[in-house]
Amino acid sequence: MPANPRRGSRPRKRPASRSSKRRRRIRERFDTQVDRERRRYSGQAWRLLVRELRDRFLERYLPQGHGWVLELGPGPGRFTPTILSSGARVVAVDLSLPMLRALGRRKPIRSRSTRLRRVRAAGEHLPFQDGTFRAAIALGNILGFSASDGARLLSELARVTRPGGLLILDVASPVAATTDFLESAARTRLLRRVLRDPSYYFLNQVARSSDRTHQPYAPKRWGFFEFDFYTPAGAEEALVAAGFRPVDRMALGAVGAYRERLTTIARREPRVWRNLLELEERVGRRPGVLETGHGFVVAAVRERPSPRTRPQARPQESYRPPRSRAAHVLS
Repeated sequence: MPANPRRGSRPRKRPASRSSKRRRRIRERFDTQVDRERRRYSGQAWRLLVRELRDRFLERYLPQGHGWVLELGPGPGRFTPTILSSGARVVAVDLSLPMLRALGRRKPIRSRSTRLRRVRAAGEHLPFQDGTFRAAIALGNILGFSASDGARLLSELARVTRPGGLLILDVASPVAATTDFLESAARTRLLRRVLRDPSYYFLNQVARSSDRTHQPYAPKRWGFFEFDFYTPAGAEEALVAAGFRPVDRMALGAVGAYRERLTTIARREPRVWRNLLELEERVGRRPGVLETGHGFVVAAVRERPSPRTRPQARPQESYRPPRSRAAHVLS
């Protein structure tokens, strides 16, 4: 017992962890960017290309039927209509309440709202039972935003996905991030200022390893929050460690993701656009191109536990997300 205890004083609050501070920064930033996220894929043909490639990959692997599917980080609902079109019942989990409300207002979703539940929660702390979902979808570089908690995020996704269930997620590659940064900096006339004073705009320390690059948070600089970039080998290693078996990988826009003129011309002719999508899917699976596009997308299967491990709970098809302190549920 400490000396001279203060009687009647309230217990001291635990200081917020680094992970919770990072999640709060992400939530606060995305709370104010609902309209921007809704328009992210409009206007530019190469952005539409990347979106449609994700959609086609999702349609290829998403199982048909009425089972529960978890969508982590849906934002304003770019891919939710595709998941609902498979007949699934969807639980959309996001940190941002404004994003979840915008998701519920989308016309393609309102007609199927009986098969949608919206839950505010963190991907590293999912308020669901083991083996609840037959598939988990995490598009939008959710793994990268988890930064040092990436292993915890994948572990949670493995816990709530039934054995034999599907996981589809996309990953931002270092090459794609660098290209995106240079193009956006040049477009906003920021590149010259960055080159004049790189110590201010870039981060003080970048720790590199063989399989990923970790960016620590730096206030008032280019990096607003921590972010991890994965190579294909690093992503596969992380998935295997969490209990998933990768079955397919595809680069997103290896041909036209950053060739705006090419994609703009192709967009004007439906047949040419379809041919470009098919070409992207073929090229995107070739070795050596997974880091040349706008990141890559991975499909993986939840491995069945070995007989020595404790079996997971049976999935409940009539499951509804619980109302708890950990989750804010929107009907």
